[in-house]
Amino acid sequence: MSNTLSTLASSSDEVQELPALTFLGPPGTYSHQAAFDAFGDSVHYVAKQTIAGVFESLSSELPFGIIPQENSTNGSVIETYNLLRCEFVGRDSFVRGETNLPIKHSLVVRQNVKIEDIEHVFSHEQALGQCKAFLKELLPRASLVPTDSTASAARALLNPLSDSFDPLKSAAICSAIVTSLFPGLEVLHTGIQDGESNVTRFYIVSHGVDVRVPWQTPPTHRKRALIRFLPDRDSVAWDFSQAIKALNIPISRIDRRPSLYSATFHDAYFLEVYAEGGKESDVTWFDCVNQAVERLRQAGLESTVLGIW
Repeated sequence: MSNTLSTLASSSDEVQELPALTFLGPPGTYSHQAAFDAFGDSVHYVAKQTIAGVFESLSSELPFGIIPQENSTNGSVIETYNLLRCEFVGRDSFVRGETNLPIKHSLVVRQNVKIEDIEHVFSHEQALGQCKAFLKELLPRASLVPTDSTASAARALLNPLSDSFDPLKSAAICSAIVTSLFPGLEVLHTGIQDGESNVTRFYIVSHGVDVRVPWQTPPTHRKRALIRFLPDRDSVAWDFSQAIKALNIPISRIDRRPSLYSATFHDAYFLEVYAEGGKESDVTWFDCVNQAVERLRQAGLESTVLGIW
């Protein structure tokens, strides 16, 4: 990817004419890598500081984005699901696809820093959570400092977050690619993630549902949809099995977060569904999902299609 980053940063007229895709930056993050694997040189890349910044920037000028959805080691990305609760998702912005990226974390330091020198470890909270065993074994006394992204953690070694953090006593958990982006850094350990397989799944999001997604590598899974529903905010108790019965579509995953708009301790539910056998046409699958949402509404559940692909 290092040979490509200079191309992605180009400000040529040709690059500017490409559709824009926002990602959790700065350049060198896993989101950046996942985006490039899926879209290559078919889009112009725009870095944002947060996942919320990616989602909230979607517009006709910035029509596409990529956000981490789940990690095989550390579970669902809470910030993403908090955003999926918002009313603009399913109205202005939609999930349009997915892509997976195997994650290989490295412990990166400034040159000549030894592991016994490290008192602080910077990284995105997901990456910190994915390397618990390594940190417990080799850096049990180090303080863990969350950052906006893994690449931001690497930058913090060169531009300290505050006077409280000595860069010569600090490390970052990130991709080894940062050593080619930021001179002065080196890898102390690689492959420090927990478990043999560590994969992050990303959602591709767009402004509007009709704009064509410029895939270079098409998604491996087709005929899926993401549905959000909220129980009747006036109900004291309700039966989740009624929602499944009303939906009447195979469900591949269920997530929930506290609702922004319902009564206390009433949750927003997120159901990812799929077409069994994948035989439906695009039109039939679209109709099938919308009919399922209508059945949920008839069952008294406030329901919205957040994405279909």
